[in-house]
Amino acid sequence: MAHFDETAVAQRYGRLPKSDDDAVQYLKALKVIISADGEAHEAELKALRKGLEKLGLTPDLAKEVESFDGHGANLESVLPKMKPGGLRARMLVRDAIELSRADGKYAQEEKDSVARAAQLLGVNETTVKSIESLVELEHAVKHLRKALFPKKK
Repeated sequence: MAHFDETAVAQRYGRLPKSDDDAVQYLKALKVIISADGEAHEAELKALRKGLEKLGLTPDLAKEVESFDGHGANLESVLPKMKPGGLRARMLVRDAIELSRADGKYAQEEKDSVARAAQLLGVNETTVKSIESLVELEHAVKHLRKALFPKKK
């Protein structure tokens, strides 16, 4: 039995993880990357928790991810096995960049950690740069939309 919302996961990632452990390893890898600048900042952790909620992780799996200390952890030991350069590998890179930027700063240490993860996952440097640009553009569009069409309170 899956311990996450299969529909939400399939919509975001195009397919389901092979196992709950695979999903947890993916999320732990994200924590390692966002901790690369010395700590996982509160805004980054808040964005991660929001993602866990959207994916419908059970409280037990969410707790396992949240209690994992990514600072100083070995990225190679937590990365799940994926098709080199495949969709899931590129999505992990994208998720890592989005989370790393959640505190308003994409630190060089985080960029280096994303690059290392990409290398391990077979995602080439050009694709990483393209994903970084996409994330930046999406962020700019979101802020422009809010400025042009503010929600009434």
